[in-house]
Amino acid sequence: MEFIRFETGKDDEGRRLDRIAKKLLSEENLSQLYKALRNGLIKVNEKKQKGEYRIQKGDEIKIASFLAENAVPADKKNQEKITPLPEEWIVLRTRELLFLNKPYDLPVQKSKAGERALNVLVQEDYDFQNIRKSLSFRTGPLHRLDRRTTGLIAFSQNLEGAQAFSKAIQEHRIKKTYLAIVEGALEQTETWTEKISRNEKDLDSSKFHTVSVNSDSKNSKESNTTAIPIAYGKYKGIQVSLVKFIISTGRTHQIRATSAYHSHPLLGDTVYGARQISEKQNLFLHSYSLEFQENLFSLPKKIVCSPGENFVSVLKSALINLPCEL
Repeated sequence: MEFIRFETGKDDEGRRLDRIAKKLLSEENLSQLYKALRNGLIKVNEKKQKGEYRIQKGDEIKIASFLAENAVPADKKNQEKITPLPEEWIVLRTRELLFLNKPYDLPVQKSKAGERALNVLVQEDYDFQNIRKSLSFRTGPLHRLDRRTTGLIAFSQNLEGAQAFSKAIQEHRIKKTYLAIVEGALEQTETWTEKISRNEKDLDSSKFHTVSVNSDSKNSKESNTTAIPIAYGKYKGIQVSLVKFIISTGRTHQIRATSAYHSHPLLGDTVYGARQISEKQNLFLHSYSLEFQENLFSLPKKIVCSPGENFVSVLKSALINLPCEL
């Protein structure tokens, strides 16, 4: 009988054999998993093991080829069918983490079948780079950006990176700064502490939803936002401000909803009360920087991602002098 050989890596360590095997079996053979384990059709280091066996780095898993006919080891994949990420998207790549400049109108995760999404493109790039050293680990986004938000976003490149970055986010040790063009003249720095809740009419929907600020909803969560005006101008007769937003919480639509609540909806954000505009890009929120309070994998203390051509074009047309550091 022919077997396909898989070697486990550091990111597989401590994971159950049955969980890893599920990722390797063809879909129609998942029901045979435990029978295959009992019959020696799935082996670890040439021995039968139970599903709860905890994998060690360097273990060799062998699976009968008819069970894993679609599971080809990463180093054997046809790289010609996989597309690397565009170089202009990559801000910084390390062994643990990947920082990207997310384009406008590209979802981070797909919401419907067949949709082009950033997480799929990053996984393909991960495969293309031939850096997968794990059977179970998959790269993924470590924080959220809306479809129409551009700029800096972090993806994991191994389990250690995912765990360390996520812990730093949870402990508020990463400072997140955004740039936005808003309606009206924000005259001074303001700090907003609000309760944000998903709108009741959207609770049963897995697709796009909006949020309310300071409602009486039981599912509301606190948000903290500091808004710092940088420059002012006019866009087609609309008074606008370029604002730097610093957030210590990451609630859904936090900047969009709270800024609108304080009478400064983002330019073009009709969902939250702004006037409709006609541009290639019709919402101007950009993830500008991530700043680390302490050393994380020898990363720079601050990673910056400047706004793109469409964002800058609207700033210039609005007679806003773009600060040189941007």
